[in-house]
Amino acid sequence: MNTKQEIVDAMNGEHEGPAPPALFTQTGTVEMMESCGAYWPEANFNIDAMVRLALQPSELYGFSTARIPFDITAEAERLGCEIFEGDSKRQPMVTGSPWRTGEVLDPPDLMPVDEFLSGGRVRLHIDAAERISREHPELFLTSCIIDPTGVASHMVGMENMIMALFLAPDAVLKWSEKLTPYQCAYAEALSEHSDNIMMISGGSEDISPPDTFDTFTRPFNSKVFSSIRESFSLAHSCGHTDSVLEKLASLGETALSVESHGDPARIVEHVGETVIVAGGVSPVSTLMLGTPEEVVGSAWKSSDSGYDVIMSECGVPPQTPGTNLRALAEYRGRQHN
Repeated sequence: MNTKQEIVDAMNGEHEGPAPPALFTQTGTVEMMESCGAYWPEANFNIDAMVRLALQPSELYGFSTARIPFDITAEAERLGCEIFEGDSKRQPMVTGSPWRTGEVLDPPDLMPVDEFLSGGRVRLHIDAAERISREHPELFLTSCIIDPTGVASHMVGMENMIMALFLAPDAVLKWSEKLTPYQCAYAEALSEHSDNIMMISGGSEDISPPDTFDTFTRPFNSKVFSSIRESFSLAHSCGHTDSVLEKLASLGETALSVESHGDPARIVEHVGETVIVAGGVSPVSTLMLGTPEEVVGSAWKSSDSGYDVIMSECGVPPQTPGTNLRALAEYRGRQHN
């Protein structure tokens, strides 16, 4: 049986035996939506639908976790960006912004931080976290935000941001500095009701050169993590991160989640003495496209390699079959090859 306490123990580095299964990344799947009647896009904008869908991993498959929200556009939308709301198989995405001008200029004056927290989906996520923690204290609740530079990329455009790293680095720094207080306050507010705050952090070599990490990622991410005082915290980075693994593990977070690319032992070898290591199961090749037996085998491999928490290495794809999620939740009770 999965319990919240064993995840708490694992995040404290005190769990013994096979690592507990969990879902800290996005969890909305088509099967879950059909089961509870809470579909995207409504479940991204309505608190009742959001809470109902967030409870499905526990109710359907036996996880002792819940995770909100299901997308990463709330901050940018609150600060003035236009979004596509998505549909039952696609998450919301930023489609327009007053600051996508083709070049990264100095950031404008934005709403006060208190106002940022008081409305829009930022407020909805805080309220949803409070409701889940109050009504379901038996579940380990993870809330997700993105780092300041990630919010800035939504606002000015990812391609513009990448170009500006080389052509206008001072402007990038000003945007990240401008948005850091918002993300610090948001993370702190969510942590008052959540067991864990997951921040999607920069660091992927597929997006930015490794030598930019200490300038454009570390200062701002570290400030956000230092503001999380009421809960555990987790840094998550997609893509290839080999050259910045140790740096990603030293931002002040409790745990780290990266893609292992089939070699979980390598991740543990590099950072297992520094942070709690979470993940170990490929979201696409294993969780969505694999068999239950392959899910179980991957989970055991990562647990045996030293992972502290076993979960999807990135967001759970909406098309993931429930049989595979159940296999992940139950992997410790299934045959260990």
